Amino acid sequence: MFANPLAHNIRTKGLVAPIRLAKRGKADVMIRKTTGQTLVGRGTYGRQSWNGQTVTVFGCSGFLGRYVVARLARQGTKVIIPYRGLYEYVRHLRPTGDLGMIVPMEFDVRNPSQIEECVRYSDVVINLIGRNYETKNFSLDQVHVDAAQSIAEISREAGVSRLIHMSRINARTNAHSDVLVSKAFGEQRVRECFPGANIVRSSTMYGYEDELLNNIGKFKHFYMTVNNAAQKLRPVCVSDVAHAIDIIRDNEDTVGQTFELFNPKEYTRKDVIELVQFLIHEKVWQVNVPSKLLRLAAQIADVLPFHYTSQHEVDLMSVDDVPTANDPSIQTFADLGIQPHTLELAALQYIRHYRPSQHEEDPMEPKGHKAFRKLRVPVSNKDIVV
Repeated sequence: MFANPLAHNIRTKGLVAPIRLAKRGKADVMIRKTTGQTLVGRGTYGRQSWNGQTVTVFGCSGFLGRYVVARLARQGTKVIIPYRGLYEYVRHLRPTGDLGMIVPMEFDVRNPSQIEECVRYSDVVINLIGRNYETKNFSLDQVHVDAAQSIAEISREAGVSRLIHMSRINARTNAHSDVLVSKAFGEQRVRECFPGANIVRSSTMYGYEDELLNNIGKFKHFYMTVNNAAQKLRPVCVSDVAHAIDIIRDNEDTVGQTFELFNPKEYTRKDVIELVQFLIHEKVWQVNVPSKLLRLAAQIADVLPFHYTSQHEVDLMSVDDVPTANDPSIQTFADLGIQPHTLELAALQYIRHYRPSQHEEDPMEPKGHKAFRKLRVPVSNKDIVV
């Protein structure tokens, strides 16, 4: 189709964007360090061919999952997408890959035989399962500890060569949040069951379906905070995290390593509120609520049949994003060769729809806000996330 199978140009409105189509040739061979498995590339690298790899992505219906699946499918990877409940939760993922390359499989994480069916033919398993609240069916320990252990054990027994487990920054056994404590114990179980697994700890993520920028824009007339919004955040773009996971999967030198993905710049939640307020040209009415009172209200809301908020989510609002210090064994974006997107320059595309109609097409005007004056990078197309 193209004269050069390694790269071609897409021309849209006079803009030329180079896109690389191949990392390995048809006859290239890759040996898995953990299992000695030999992988031979098949066909041309790209969406319309199979690159020889099959990946199972647990938690594919979540916020990060759709970005990971789309990136894998774009490269010609066959992706198994296990789902629980209704098929409509993963239906939107089918068009991300070519015909037959995205394979939905219904499963229950408490059923070992169904997990084994999902990983049986995969050489990589990515576990993105996680949530910030409990339900009538699953506790935090069942989601973050028991499910993680089951997936790691069954993946090892099935001969899976790589396992990538998604955790969270600040995941410690002595954390002031049950979510972070269960995440920490989940990491330990994964390490015990699958010693060569990769642990990926991400800070707060933002994107089209996030619970940071979009919540501020959605509840701009009554946005509740605790501790005067002094929580320290290091927000990262969800597409950067998906990119990092893809590099980890494809690089055998990363086996067994732990990664912490965070923004090099630190913000307070109040800084983020002010940024959103500036970008959408509307006042965000911040209402500070005592944490104990908000936690009590969240406990009452937990009784309702639908999820509105949870005491665990209130606890997380008081925990700062603090990367692990003085640990050379923990890798970051820089070790993967990724330059994270700048929040000030990337945020507008996710919250523009919260602007009043008369300001909908207004430019960003980066010089009009103190946060932009501190930036050392110019506004450019590289900060527009695709």
